[in-house]
Amino acid sequence: MCCRITIDVKNGKRLFSGNGCGKGAQVAKRELSAPFRSLTTMVRTIYPDMPVLSVRTNGEIPKKKVKKIVKKLSRIVVTERKAVGEIVMENISKTGCDVVAAGDMKERLVYCRP
Repeated sequence: MCCRITIDVKNGKRLFSGNGCGKGAQVAKRELSAPFRSLTTMVRTIYPDMPVLSVRTNGEIPKKKVKKIVKKLSRIVVTERKAVGEIVMENISKTGCDVVAAGDMKERLVYCRP
């Protein structure tokens, strides 16, 4: 769902309106105090048939850590073929989230017949 939430401040309290459900106000409160994001990016591999692998976090990470994590992932080189959902890096930057393969390297194996 999507809604346009308006936030008014009266007597030092935030008042939320326009949300279609109770969850909308909760998300808006969290976004104001400690925003989180899902991250999708690519990492390098050693395989010529698939030089990069799409990866994603398996949860949301603090927005303030996104640049640091992207920089860390830019130095990663995957040396084993991964299937979708397999862990590439555990507990990235102590966020409690793993970085997992979003692409399937195992289906891209190239077989040559003699």
